[in-house]
Amino acid sequence: MIEPRRPSWMITPALLLCVFAVLLWQVASHGIVTRLDVHVRDGIQDGATSAGLHWLIPIGRGCADLGNEAPAILFLLVVGLFCVVRARTWQPLIIMAGAGLVLASVIPLKIWVGRPGPGTAVLGNANLGFFPSGHTADAMCCYITAAFLLSAFVWTGPAARRQLMASALAILALTIFGLLWSNFHWLSDILGSLCWCGGWLLALFRYADRAVSRGRTPAEAETSVGG
Repeated sequence: MIEPRRPSWMITPALLLCVFAVLLWQVASHGIVTRLDVHVRDGIQDGATSAGLHWLIPIGRGCADLGNEAPAILFLLVVGLFCVVRARTWQPLIIMAGAGLVLASVIPLKIWVGRPGPGTAVLGNANLGFFPSGHTADAMCCYITAAFLLSAFVWTGPAARRQLMASALAILALTIFGLLWSNFHWLSDILGSLCWCGGWLLALFRYADRAVSRGRTPAEAETSVGG
């Protein structure tokens, strides 16, 4: 009897979670990744503290603030409620709850690893630990989930979906730049957060996309395809 094939979409989330496991092992055992972190940190800080780029310091800190809990979570809540009213369905709240669980799972990981940060300046709940990065997780779970909600329930065309996701990824990239430039996080903290949250969010969005598609009428589905 032929075994049923596993869905190919599971490969990417599984790979991301495997990479996270490797990073976790390396950070917990002070492996080669932690030594690479030091080299990357030193290289970035050589540029950040140079006279020619000193003006970027406040910009970098402002970018890092995009990953603060308050603005990121508030943004997701506003977008989620807007989608509920606009689409007249409670599905956005369920998706938000799933993203919230992914975000909340970062806290016990941080506490368990208990990693110190790269510099003396710290952000938010840094006393919980630095791996994986909470600010990266906030930006990823909130801004990217908000973009998914808008593309699934409000502006459902393929062009709008690409633009929304590109905007959310740009905010995430700015947050990461700010964290590294301001010496708030090690590179592996950020990569760990991207892999952990990215793996679970991809799975969540896949199931949510299928549920939303099943709930649309044929006319709505045709409108979605047409943009």
